[in-house]
Amino acid sequence: MKRHVFFNETAPGVKVFILLLFFLLGMLFFSFAGVLYGVLISGNDLSSIQTIVNHPQSQADRSFLYAFQLINQIGIFFLIPLLFAYLFSSRITSYLRLNKTSLLFILLAGIIIFTLLPFINWIGQINQQMTFPSGLSRIGEWMKAKENQADTLTQFFLNVSSLKGLLLNILIIGLIPALGEELLFRGVLQRLFNEWTRSVPAGIVITAFIFSAIHLQFFGFLPRFVLGLILGILLEITQSLWVPVFAHFVNNTTLVLLYYLHNKGLTTIQPENFGSSSHFFFIILSLLLTLVLLLWMADQQKKRNKTFS
Repeated sequence: MKRHVFFNETAPGVKVFILLLFFLLGMLFFSFAGVLYGVLISGNDLSSIQTIVNHPQSQADRSFLYAFQLINQIGIFFLIPLLFAYLFSSRITSYLRLNKTSLLFILLAGIIIFTLLPFINWIGQINQQMTFPSGLSRIGEWMKAKENQADTLTQFFLNVSSLKGLLLNILIIGLIPALGEELLFRGVLQRLFNEWTRSVPAGIVITAFIFSAIHLQFFGFLPRFVLGLILGILLEITQSLWVPVFAHFVNNTTLVLLYYLHNKGLTTIQPENFGSSSHFFFIILSLLLTLVLLLWMADQQKKRNKTFS
């Protein structure tokens, strides 16, 4: 027996507005919950919390930021999409496309993250060279300030050399964002834009744009946008959210592991340059190989659908 759907006849555009409202309210509520944790549990006042977020330094700062991130990630990226799916569908798992898939597709999704690296790093280098005319200089300064703030936090989190720090980073930076962000962006938002535009390609592109923009790292917008496109395509090919979740996890965790190995002195490779190439041939080959793997997965999925139809 199917469960009652609370808002069964709601138009896709209205659903997008409701999701945006949920997201904004969630950001306010769970950010407040994180601050409350800092005041009541960690013993910080509001000014010291602001200092920690902008200029973290100590191990105590790291512990607070881990907790703050965890509260926000679980609240915004897990509870909101699950609540939304509960209100607008009769089966949460089907709505979010948490469907079974082949192990081969999951492994190929992880491989695609590596085949894409030369191309996506090249796109990132172009993005880093973004400049603004004098009339828009203030916007450029604001974007650069946001980028620097995000880089400061990222470097602080990744600058660990202990096994405990590595495992915490795999959890907080690798696993939880991969699952949570895919639930919200590909699981809910991409579905809504597919329905609203009546176009799967448009839904993929719009979702990837929002996915990249919401990070407020504009000098890394293009590579994150390309990654969002790949994650969206993987979902539509396989019809299983677990495939982009694994790809997202591999992307995040690779950076965590590279920083850990670099901090331990086990590799001289600069983590940000991993997979980069200055040869245009390898950059094009990277893109072509990624597209070939995606097309092959699409062909295999069609064969699977015919087998089970």
